[in-house]
Amino acid sequence: MEYLVHIAVMACLYVILATSFNLLIGFAGLFALSHAAFYAFGAYTTAILSTQAGVPFPIPLLLGVVLTAGVGAIVALPALRIGGHYLVIVTLALQVIVLQVLINGGEFTGGPDGIAGIEKISLFGWRLSSPHTFLPMAIFGAVVCTAIAWRIARSPFGRALKAMRENEAAAQAIGKNIVLMKVIVFAFSAGLAAVAGSLLARYISYVGVDSFSIEETIYILAMVILGGTGNLWGSVVGAIILVLLPELLKFLALPPDIADKMRQVIYGLILIGILLVRPQGILGEHSTAPALARRARKDAHADEEIGTVNGTEPGEVTVSARGLAKSFGGIVAVRNFDIDLRAGTITGLIGPNGAGKTTAFNMLTGFLQPNAGTIELRGRSLVGLKPHQIVREGVARSFQDLKLFTKMTVIENVLVALPDQSGDSITSVFFRPGTVRREEEENFNRAVEILEFVNLADKAHELAENLSYAEEKLLVIARLLATGAEVLLFDEPLSGLDPATLEEIFPIVRRLARSGKTICIIEHNLDVIRGLCDVAVYLDEGHALATGTPDELVSDPELARRYFG
Repeated sequence: MEYLVHIAVMACLYVILATSFNLLIGFAGLFALSHAAFYAFGAYTTAILSTQAGVPFPIPLLLGVVLTAGVGAIVALPALRIGGHYLVIVTLALQVIVLQVLINGGEFTGGPDGIAGIEKISLFGWRLSSPHTFLPMAIFGAVVCTAIAWRIARSPFGRALKAMRENEAAAQAIGKNIVLMKVIVFAFSAGLAAVAGSLLARYISYVGVDSFSIEETIYILAMVILGGTGNLWGSVVGAIILVLLPELLKFLALPPDIADKMRQVIYGLILIGILLVRPQGILGEHSTAPALARRARKDAHADEEIGTVNGTEPGEVTVSARGLAKSFGGIVAVRNFDIDLRAGTITGLIGPNGAGKTTAFNMLTGFLQPNAGTIELRGRSLVGLKPHQIVREGVARSFQDLKLFTKMTVIENVLVALPDQSGDSITSVFFRPGTVRREEEENFNRAVEILEFVNLADKAHELAENLSYAEEKLLVIARLLATGAEVLLFDEPLSGLDPATLEEIFPIVRRLARSGKTICIIEHNLDVIRGLCDVAVYLDEGHALATGTPDELVSDPELARRYFG
């Protein structure tokens, strides 16, 4: 019986490790292989403080969490510039470095022999010295850590993490500070792993490097993948299965000389079979949009209220750029580019491929910094601001390749873009839950209104990847509108659509302009330019050659020769 309780204790510790790792990999999309190192930080902090300094429980645990969270935040720094397999290599290097430090740490870390004699936990005179007495503590730790991870995952901050996972550029384009988000999620993931390490040290009264190797990280990763990335309950299930399954296989009657190898083969086949049947994991990812019964009420003025910009005079200049220049090495993409974007006006940016249109958009929205020139929004300079800061100032953009959050639902795509959400702050998530919950209800209704505005309300709970191409284009408009930005820049928003679909979308864009929005679109389709735009700017070789109405540009003999044919 004591052995079964021991298995239950270990399952609880691995639940903590798997759920915390899922925050990093499943929700934030940061594939790091340093989780066993964070596990080790918690264990060794507890071991050193309790054996060498006599610090009583729970101080070593708390200090271990703080220290490890700080290390996790530092580890996040490489993730700010690199990702994918490069991040795997960097975090793998951290794992190796940590193990080498522990091995060569002499008496401080116990070297290869580790640290023994760690004091057991004593609570109110009750010493947790056996599996039976320690199990309630392990369960309590697993419940608290899972609850913390669940609170993060189900919050607007967790939704923003998923958006960052799907596409970092698109997350920035809806106003998310991905630098801060990466630091926070690394810190929380590392800190929670440290809890498991500290409890392990107290439970077995010993820590050694063998418990924190790269194989341990891969073992925890297998739990996350088996249970389902992006689903914390899946991590709980995956941890329990992978802890219990090897023990259950010991009850198989096999020839003694091949028993161990056969069990490993059977173990592997079972895991392969599960993932073949459920490639998304036992419990796949699901929507975190609030499941509210109440829908937004649509009235006769709803369309006019969507996107309305107050205090704006039609024709007033909102964005003004002068002398913009951008070069890449010896290639000049944009030179001496001037443009004025006006409230209530749809401006078309046209020109041949390679003319510098998207580069101009990238400079206006902070994805590229100009080599020269000025960009002002109502007199405020935007030069030097990050993309998420420019969105918050009031200028947002879409992308030619859409960059939807395909593994999120339609309504999640809109919800995540809504500005000024208290739940985007991790402190509000934990210390102002009532405010966050009330705002979620309001934001849900707001998101439904926006989807109704673009005729996508009936697709609210569809995954974005299941939409038709025309519906994807509408979702791009909805997500951009949700940012609340005054200036909307669309990069080829209507390309590839048939004339009938264009006639359905034109009124939506025109209503946005009537509401006071400043709209600029890049488009190659002259029918779109002539049927939708009030003003057109012709770019060639990075320079604005002409500005006027679409009909004026089309009738210009020189432009007709160069572009219109």
